[in-house]
Amino acid sequence: MHAGIDKAAQAAQPVVDNLASRAHAGVDKVTGLLSSAQEKLGGSSTQMSEKCSELSAQGKEYVKNNPGSALLAAVGVGFILAKLLGGSSDRHEYRNYRDYRD
Repeated sequence: MHAGIDKAAQAAQPVVDNLASRAHAGVDKVTGLLSSAQEKLGGSSTQMSEKCSELSAQGKEYVKNNPGSALLAAVGVGFILAKLLGGSSDRHEYRNYRDYRD
């Protein structure tokens, strides 16, 4: 019985080694792809951060130079967003005394 188990284990060893090497190769490939993606996204993230900082500085400069226009623009954008997002009090349904009498 022990001899049969040893023989089966020896026969299975090349298959196990082959599967292990394929698994390692697959993990290495995925690791390489993730590393490449991380490098690309890291570069894009840096560029986006720099662009955001640049636009923020331009916005601050515009507000300093044109405070009235900036205020009117902010009020206008706020009004439009309130209408789009349903910030109107017209939608509220108020019940009258008559609704509760029945």
